[in-house]
Amino acid sequence: MNNNHINLTYRMILFGLILTALSGICIALCISRKLKLIEILGLAFPLGMGAQTFLMVCLDWAGVKLTAWSVISVTLVLLAATCAYLFTRREKLKEWYGYVSTFTYPKLSWAWLLCVAAIAAVMVMNLAKTMYFPTFDTDSVRGYDLIGMAAGHEGTLKSLSLFTDANYSLRGAASYMSYPPFSQLAYAYVYMLGAATSKIVNALIFVSFVFTFYGISSRFATHLLAALTTLFVIATPEMLGFSSMSGLNFTHAMFASFGILYFVTWYYKKIPSFLWLSAAMLMLNVWTRSEGPAYVAATCCILLWYAIRNRRYRQFALYALLCAFPFVFYTLFLKVHHLESESVLITKPFWDGTKLRSILAEEWALLKDTSYYGFTFIACLIAMIAGAWHMYRRKDHVVTALLLLLSILFCTALIYQLRLVWDSLEAIMRYSYKRLIFSFVPIAWFYVAANLNVKRIFEKIDDFMFPCKNRQ
Repeated sequence: MNNNHINLTYRMILFGLILTALSGICIALCISRKLKLIEILGLAFPLGMGAQTFLMVCLDWAGVKLTAWSVISVTLVLLAATCAYLFTRREKLKEWYGYVSTFTYPKLSWAWLLCVAAIAAVMVMNLAKTMYFPTFDTDSVRGYDLIGMAAGHEGTLKSLSLFTDANYSLRGAASYMSYPPFSQLAYAYVYMLGAATSKIVNALIFVSFVFTFYGISSRFATHLLAALTTLFVIATPEMLGFSSMSGLNFTHAMFASFGILYFVTWYYKKIPSFLWLSAAMLMLNVWTRSEGPAYVAATCCILLWYAIRNRRYRQFALYALLCAFPFVFYTLFLKVHHLESESVLITKPFWDGTKLRSILAEEWALLKDTSYYGFTFIACLIAMIAGAWHMYRRKDHVVTALLLLLSILFCTALIYQLRLVWDSLEAIMRYSYKRLIFSFVPIAWFYVAANLNVKRIFEKIDDFMFPCKNRQ
């Protein structure tokens, strides 16, 4: 392979990823003109890739072969459509320019700079680890990365040999065939562009997470506190370790937690467009992992209560339908092309006290294990206890706490309803559920940052360092 071919491949990869990010930026601006610049940059790649993978399924369903140029062509159409929409709303778009121009940037205190330097160090370390080591985790080697590589080579998902050839065993209960397609098709896209590894997707997802989480947190906390909690989230041991692998755990954690956090931002900051941004994140959460509906159920419980109190039933119905759409769409895709696998869910209610006790015991052991999640849930529990009075008197982030608890509750219920046909309960809890807990970590740290007592402490620290500081 000569240097000219290598350079052409690199340019193709760069062009394809920039196109993805540009489409994501336009989609973000179509949804909301109240996003910070750092949030726009953070959401660009995930939203763009989410739209691309959906369009790839549509192309495949229509019988169009998936190639780099077919995907790029449909992405260019998407980009043109979103740009045209933004042009027709250019007066509204000026609101975003005005909003960004009034943003108060953080003072360059030594504490904030130290936190940002630590975040940068973790990011560089993670990116180096992600891109240097090849795909080696079992779920990716025999599942997500393999499917992505095969789909990129064969140009199809519905007729993929891994699903249709009798020599492969991907059609059984809980098989990889039944998994939502975000990660697999994202990997297929970069392989089509000529990438030697799919892990560039995971690297960009990690960077996107850091930018967006900091942006959301800084809406409720000082910049120092937002930087500190961002550092604590990305330094969570087990979460950091899996973020550099070719799995879907960290990606799903990002979508699920951001769906919750943008819902909280809509509720407390009264920004209407953020409700639909929450819906977009939860749609991608469902598009990434089968357990995604648990987080939709959590937000829908709170939104239903809000709808009943404020008579906003249409808003609730539209939100619920949007969040459910990816699940319905992909289920139909699988059924139409005879790719459905054996269900592992028990669809009727039942009672098994022994099973429930085992689940709760394993869950408690995981949540308090500092070698997996650091002191995330210990800090969250302390913040909840210390802030109980403010939650009662001032309703201080009651909805945030409820959403965290409801997410845990619905995920626990999901595990309870599983038929144990492919693994033992202990193995599911210690391996699969351990990774599902990643989505709780950002929500827990966000609650700590938004807690009134914690905010007051850091505001006093800011006042001490900058007595005349104008806060955001």
